[in-house]
Amino acid sequence: MQSLSIQEVSCLATLPTDVFYIVLSYLDTARSVAHLAATCRGFYHLISESGWRIFVTSRFATFKLSQVDSADEWRERARSLTAQSRDWDKRAFAVDALRPPGKYRRRGFDRFNPSQSIPGNVIVDAHHRRNGGDAQDLVFWGAGEDMFALIRHTHGPKAPTDEWLGSKGASVGYRSGKDDITCVSILKDTTYNHYSQGDDPQVLVGRANGHLRLLSMDPQQFGRTLAHFRPTKTPTNEVILQKQIQSLDINYTQGVLAAATKENIIAYPLHPDQQTRFDGPGDENVSQPGEAPYIASTDAISLKDGIEPSWDFEFIRSLKFMNHGTLAMALNKSYNPLQYLTFTPTGLVKDTTAKMNGSDHVTSDSRLRTVRALLPIDMSSVASGGGSTLLSSWDDGTIQLQDLRTPSPCDRIYQDNFDISTPANALLSRGLERFVAGSAYAPVLKVFDYRWSKGYYHTESLACGNDRPYPAPRPPTIIAEPSFPENRASCDYVAGRPCRWHALSRHDYYRPNFNMWLLPPAGDSSPVYSVASPADDSPTLLVGLSGSLMEITAKSSPWPVFRPNIWPTKDVSYLRQAGSTSFIETGDGSPLPDITQSQRVPPMHRQLFRDISSDSPARAAWRKRHRLDEWVQDNPGEEDHDELHEMMSRELVVQPLA
Repeated sequence: MQSLSIQEVSCLATLPTDVFYIVLSYLDTARSVAHLAATCRGFYHLISESGWRIFVTSRFATFKLSQVDSADEWRERARSLTAQSRDWDKRAFAVDALRPPGKYRRRGFDRFNPSQSIPGNVIVDAHHRRNGGDAQDLVFWGAGEDMFALIRHTHGPKAPTDEWLGSKGASVGYRSGKDDITCVSILKDTTYNHYSQGDDPQVLVGRANGHLRLLSMDPQQFGRTLAHFRPTKTPTNEVILQKQIQSLDINYTQGVLAAATKENIIAYPLHPDQQTRFDGPGDENVSQPGEAPYIASTDAISLKDGIEPSWDFEFIRSLKFMNHGTLAMALNKSYNPLQYLTFTPTGLVKDTTAKMNGSDHVTSDSRLRTVRALLPIDMSSVASGGGSTLLSSWDDGTIQLQDLRTPSPCDRIYQDNFDISTPANALLSRGLERFVAGSAYAPVLKVFDYRWSKGYYHTESLACGNDRPYPAPRPPTIIAEPSFPENRASCDYVAGRPCRWHALSRHDYYRPNFNMWLLPPAGDSSPVYSVASPADDSPTLLVGLSGSLMEITAKSSPWPVFRPNIWPTKDVSYLRQAGSTSFIETGDGSPLPDITQSQRVPPMHRQLFRDISSDSPARAAWRKRHRLDEWVQDNPGEEDHDELHEMMSRELVVQPLA
C-alpha cells in the first residue's frame, strides 16, 4: 500500500528566483526589503546579491544613476537615495558658502578699459565619474576671470577627501570684466578627451572675449589649454565672428560642440579624428610646436542674416541640444523667443515648428518676450518617452514643458504661486520627480514637483494613523484641505486601502513646492546665475551667485561633518563658511491666470540649529511624523504629544460628501 503524503504548499520561499525578484520590485520601502532579508538565510543571500539593485532601479526609475560596481554599493545607494528623498520632502539641508577669504576687491573704473562691476558671477558645472575604483565628483566654476575646481573622492581608497584647484586669470593675462568666464561644461565622455591627456578630466570654458578653450582639470596641470576653438569661413565663404561666448552645449551622440555668441551659432567637432587643425587666425595667436592646436569650425550660422520679423531678437541667451539633430535656443526680446535649429547634411537650418508660438498662458498680444533658460528632459525611463521634451523659463515667471512630438504649443505650465512673475535664470532636474529653478532677481531656489507619479514616498515607512499630516500647509491660493471620507487608522494592504494618514501624505496638497532663500554669511544678495549637481543621485547641489558658490547638501549626507574650513589651491585659498536657509511653501505649481488668486503670504520657515538628543520619546515621535525637518519645526508642548496619540488612534466623525 502506497504511503500517503501531504503535497508541499507553495510559499514565497519556494518561488523561482526570477519570480521572487518580480515580487521584490513591488516592495515600496527599504525597511520592507531589509525585514524580508532578515527572515531567512536564503532571502538574505538573494537580496544581498540583487535585491537592493532591484529596489533602487524600481523605486527611483527616473533617476540617471551613477555607476555602481558591487552589491554593497547598491545597498548603500538605496540608503542614500531614500534618505535624500526624505530630506527633500522635509526641507532638510545643510548650506555652506564657498568664497575666497576676505573682502572682494573693487574693480576700479577705467574710462579707457571699462569693466563690469564685481564680484564676478559664478558659473558652475558638475559631473560624477569613475576612475577605476575611485569615484569622484568633479566641480568646476568660473568667478569673473578666475577659475576653480574641486575633485571630491566619494568612494574608493582616497575617500573621503577633497582636492581643491584654482588659477587666477591675471596670471595668464586675463582682465576682469572683458575676459570673464561666461559658460563652462565638464566633458562627460572621455571619448572626446584631448589625446594627450588620456582619461584625466577636462572642461570647456567660454569667455566674454570670445575665447573658447578645452582646459585640463588634472591637479598637476590645472588650467592648461589643450585646444582652442575658433571659427573659419563658412561653405559660402562668410566670416563668422566669435566675439562673446554666451552659451555652449555638447551632443555626445554625434560628438558636436555648439557655441552661441550674441547672434551666431558655431559648431565644432569634438572627436580628435574629425577635427581640422590650423595654426591660428591671421598673424595672431599662431601656435608653436608643442602648443595647443586651434580647432576649426564645421558649420556656423548668423541668425540675423535675412531675418524674418518673427525671428527678430536682441541676443541669444542659451542653447541646448534636444536630440540627435535639434538645437533649442533661448532668445532675448523676441516675438518668438524659443527657436530651434536642425543639423542637416547641408548645414544648420532654422526649424519652423508649432512650438515656436509659445504657450496659451502667454497673452496673445504682439509683444517682445524672453526665454532665459532651457533644460532638456530625459524621458527615456517613461513608456514612449524620448529626447524631445524641454523645460523653458519665460520672462513672465512661468516654466513651460514642451514635447516636440505633440501639436500643442505647450504641454504643461508650472508657476510659483507666491512669487508669480519672477523668472528663472537656471534650471536643473532631479530625475523626473522635481526640478530646481534659480531666481533671476534674488538668491532664491524655486523647487517644483513635476506632479507625475513617484516610485518612492518616505512616509510609507512611518506608522499608520487616522490623522492628517501636520502642520497643514498654508498655500498662497486659498483652497480647502482634501477630504478623506473613511475612518481608517490602519492600512489594509490586502485590499489596497491605505489609512487616512498614508493616503493624504501622498496628496499634492501636503507635498507643496517651496522657495528656498540662500543666506550667505556676508549677507550678500544676488541673482542665481547657475545651478549644477554631479548626478541625479548626488546629495549635493551647487548654486552660483555673485561672488559666492553655495553648496547645498542633503542633511543625511556625511559630507558636511568631514569637510575642512579652508583649502589652499594653486594660487589662492578658498574658505567655507556655514550658511543657513529659510523657505516658504508655494502651493502645487499650477498656473494662475489671474494674479489676484495669490491672496496671502505663506509662513516663513527659518532654520534653527537645535539639539534634540534629550527629547522625550513622545516628542521624538512627534518630530518624526512632522512634515518638516526638526531644524525648522516649532517646539511642541506636551499637549501636542497627547493630541497626536489621540488623533492617530481615534475614530473621526466624517460628514458624507455632498
